[in-house]
Amino acid sequence: MQILGEKGLGNILKVILQIFLCIVSLVLIALPFVLQIFGLNLGASIFIIYPNGIVLLLIANKFMKLFDSLKNNKPFCENNVKILKSTGKTAFIGACFWMMDLLYEIVFAEKLDVICILVMTFLFILYIGVSIALYILSELFKQATEYKNENELTI
Repeated sequence: MQILGEKGLGNILKVILQIFLCIVSLVLIALPFVLQIFGLNLGASIFIIYPNGIVLLLIANKFMKLFDSLKNNKPFCENNVKILKSTGKTAFIGACFWMMDLLYEIVFAEKLDVICILVMTFLFILYIGVSIALYILSELFKQATEYKNENELTI
């Protein structure tokens, strides 16, 4: 399968992310109303769901920009380095939100839900790992971009 270009994997992933972005946006907007219909209330968990949902939407949006460069056959450029670094920072902010949510659950929750704590711990570790991986990937893209530019100068 072709990775770069109009019919490449990057373009397919961009379309999938656009669909995901629309669905998650609709879910975030409709969630309070749907729960209200069923007689449920988000309560304080709204401060957990919405910031993390917004971070997830920002990460998906940044990756759509990254896949645009694959569509244009320009994977190694300075713009991708900036996108990867900013996405890593966004993932770190998401990790901070998960840590705050975890601390809130441990300190202020009336009953301790072990599964909830384990899930939040897992998500915190996952977001930290993604943040580190994206930073390393941005440095690799930076090196590749420099080598590409040097190679273009020597020809």
